[in-house]
Amino acid sequence: MKPPRSPAARRVMQLWADSDRRGRFHTTARWWSAPFAELELEVPLAGDILEVGCGHGVLSTYLAITSHARRVVGIDIDADKILLASEAILGLRPDEADLRFEVEPSGVVPPTEGGWRSIVIADVLYLLGRERRDALLAACVDALAPGGLLVIKEVDTKPLLKARISQLQELISTKVLRITDGHALEFASSEELVATLVDLGMSTMSKRIDHGYLHPHCVVLGTKPVVSVDAAG
Repeated sequence: MKPPRSPAARRVMQLWADSDRRGRFHTTARWWSAPFAELELEVPLAGDILEVGCGHGVLSTYLAITSHARRVVGIDIDADKILLASEAILGLRPDEADLRFEVEPSGVVPPTEGGWRSIVIADVLYLLGRERRDALLAACVDALAPGGLLVIKEVDTKPLLKARISQLQELISTKVLRITDGHALEFASSEELVATLVDLGMSTMSKRIDHGYLHPHCVVLGTKPVVSVDAAG
């Protein structure tokens, strides 16, 4: 677990300071338990960036604040969370970030002209089950620009102790506290996610970003091929 150390991280937390107690608790806990600073380093510094399943919008806001050249859109199925996120970013100063939030149905990946430079999915796929997970990943690949980057942050299935802690926490969040919407919890390993992206034609890599955290955080990166003129013809 790590506190919000950087000026950008502290600024994100400041934006949620006036939220209701539950909102403040969730966004603070989310930052301390998730490696957002490490994840941000994997996201392109400029271009159209989409976060699918942004929840309260903490990561989307951090991505937008850390690089003003990013045009960030966060989407989620939960209208209440999107409302909270939209209200929080009203505190942004002019030109502090290019950021907006939208409600979208589950599985929908909105298009943008020319395709997304990067699509980020953080701690969402385990809620979907394999069939819906694979369908969402395929939709993300379709929505990326040629050469675009898919950034997937999930909790891995190893080391086993860390994985068990994470799975217990998510079970409590979804089934007991109902903080997160999810019907079937199915945790895919980083190897499974890499294999899925390879099947979708992506160049891939994965790595652990869990140093100093209780959970086995990993990031899987997939780059969409750039179709040449000859290939297109």
